[in-house]
Amino acid sequence: MNSTIYEVAKLAGVSTATVSHVCNNTRYVSDDLRKKVVDAMNALNYQPNTIARGLRGGSLKSIGLIVPDCTNTFFAEMARATDRVCFSLGYNIILCNTDNNRQQQSYYIDMLISKHVDGVIFISTDETDDDVQKCRNAAIPVVIVDRDVHYDSVDNIIVDNELGGYEAASYLISLGFKKIACIAGPANISSSTQRVAGFKRALNEHGIAIPPEYLYTGNFHYSGGKEAFAHFRDLAERPQAVFACNDMMAIGFIHTALSSGVSVPADISIIGFDNTELSGAISPLLTTVAQPIEEIAEIATKQLLGKIESNTVKVKKIVLEPKLVVRDTCRKMQ
Repeated sequence: MNSTIYEVAKLAGVSTATVSHVCNNTRYVSDDLRKKVVDAMNALNYQPNTIARGLRGGSLKSIGLIVPDCTNTFFAEMARATDRVCFSLGYNIILCNTDNNRQQQSYYIDMLISKHVDGVIFISTDETDDDVQKCRNAAIPVVIVDRDVHYDSVDNIIVDNELGGYEAASYLISLGFKKIACIAGPANISSSTQRVAGFKRALNEHGIAIPPEYLYTGNFHYSGGKEAFAHFRDLAERPQAVFACNDMMAIGFIHTALSSGVSVPADISIIGFDNTELSGAISPLLTTVAQPIEEIAEIATKQLLGKIESNTVKVKKIVLEPKLVVRDTCRKMQ
C-alpha cells in the first residue's frame, strides 16, 4: 500500500503543507526541514527514489523533450540526436509526442513540471507562449528548436530557413527552369513561411513569375506531397520543377509521380529540405537542403544544460547555415 503525505508529515514531524512545499518547490523550506521531509519520503517510499534524490541534490538529471510528430523523420532524427547528447552528459530524456495537439502539449508540460524536470526542449512546436510561461513560472529553463521565436529568457536554435529556400530556388533556376512551383508547409509555422520567402526572393531576382496556383500549401507530411502532385498534375500549365519545404512532402510527391507514370527527374525535377536519412535511401536519391541535425541537437542540449547548471549562462539565439545536397531528383533543362 502506498504511503500518504500524512504519514510522511508525521514521520518528519512537520505539517503536510511543508511536505507539499518541499515536493513542489513552491515556498522556501529550511535545509533542516527539507532533509527531514526527504528522509521521511525515502523511508516510506512516498516518491520514486530518483525524485527524492533530486529534491535533496537539486537536480533530477532529466530533460523534457517535446516533439510535434515522432513519425516525421526529421523530428525522429532530431530527438535521437538530442537523446544521444543528453545520455553522454548524464541526463535522461522524457520524450513527449504532441501530435500537433495544443491540449496534449499543455498536458505534457504540466506533467513535466510535476516531475521536476531540470529543463525542456521544444523541437519545432508552435503556439508555445502559455507553456513557456508555465516553465518560466516553475523556474525551468527552455530551449526552442526549429522555430523562430522571440522570448527574452528562452534560447532559440534554428537554421537559416530563408537562405535555404533561396538556395533551393537558385539551384533550380541554374538548371534552366522557369516554371517552378513550391509545396509550402502550414502557414502558421515560421520555418515554412521563411523557406517560401527565400524561394520567392530568388525567383523575383531573376524575373521569374510565380502563378498563384504554383504555390501549394501542404502539411509537412507524406500525404501533403501526394496531394500536391495531384494539384500540379491537373494544371493546364504544369511546373517543370518543384521545391518542397521538407523531405517528407518531397518523398510523397516522388512516390505518387512514379506510380502515376511521371518520371523524376526526366519529366519533373524536385528538391526537398532537411536531408533526413530517408532522403538518401529512396530511389531516385533526393536532392535537398540539409539542416545540420546533429549540430543543432548538440548546441541546443548543451545550451540548456548550461542554463540548468549555471545562472550566468546568457540567453542565445543561434542561426546555423543550411547546405545544398545535390543528388538525383533534379536535371538540367534540355
